[in-house]
Amino acid sequence: MSEEDDQLAMELNASSGDPDLENAPTEAAPSEDFDQNGLLLKIAVNGITVQDYVKKLQESDILVAVDGKIYRDGPAKLREIFESRTGAEAKWILSFWRNGQIFDILVKSPIQSQFGLATQQETEWALEQFEEHVYAEFDSYQNYEVYRDPYGVCDILSMEKDPMTFLFPVMWCLKYRLYPPLFVLLVSYGITLFVNLILFVITYIVLSRFVYLSQNNIMRSFTLFENKNHYMTIAASNEKDVSVLLKKMDPKNKIRFERHAIKAPKVVHKVILKGN
Repeated sequence: MSEEDDQLAMELNASSGDPDLENAPTEAAPSEDFDQNGLLLKIAVNGITVQDYVKKLQESDILVAVDGKIYRDGPAKLREIFESRTGAEAKWILSFWRNGQIFDILVKSPIQSQFGLATQQETEWALEQFEEHVYAEFDSYQNYEVYRDPYGVCDILSMEKDPMTFLFPVMWCLKYRLYPPLFVLLVSYGITLFVNLILFVITYIVLSRFVYLSQNNIMRSFTLFENKNHYMTIAASNEKDVSVLLKKMDPKNKIRFERHAIKAPKVVHKVILKGN
């Protein structure tokens, strides 16, 4: 979460006494179906809850599809869909329309916000854009958290545990350019190796386990340290698709450390001189 998310969550915790806001069981607000007349559902103004705000959903986001199928059945039916799965199977890919683009988000708990209706024009725009939306294999989807600074520079963080973190924490730090923890690891390894080989092995295992368990929090902390705030959460099968979507959402967005940056083609003008 960003600092804003943490502050908002702490305020709610102080009033409710709930230690885990995002994963705690919450009683859903009563949902009533209404005649949609072919229109799509839209998160109502002042209808978004803290749980969904943490996921970086916004008011006026339009719900287009659930698990790849266009959804027009009303909020009560949506609640039934969420209640139909429990345990490890309780996850859904929701497709929303925002700022002219379709984006997906993977949720493992029901969204709690209140819904209204999109306008006829918004529904047409969203459905037209959805026709061009392509899904990958659902099992390959994961959530990526995007952090952006005031200049539009974005960091894309995978929320999946990287096994490299436990085996080679130094390589993991190099992969994500986390130089302060990299320096701490190298100094710790150097001192313990100089003192005693067994102490070095113990230190390596302890630090590896710590970095593995804390990798998401470490990455989030350093993005906040660089004055980046949580911008979006996007579900995709790979980081490149997230990068492409971010640039469509806002052409000013730039991806830090992007490997496959598309450069503008160079135009070469040839001049043929004819002899007199």
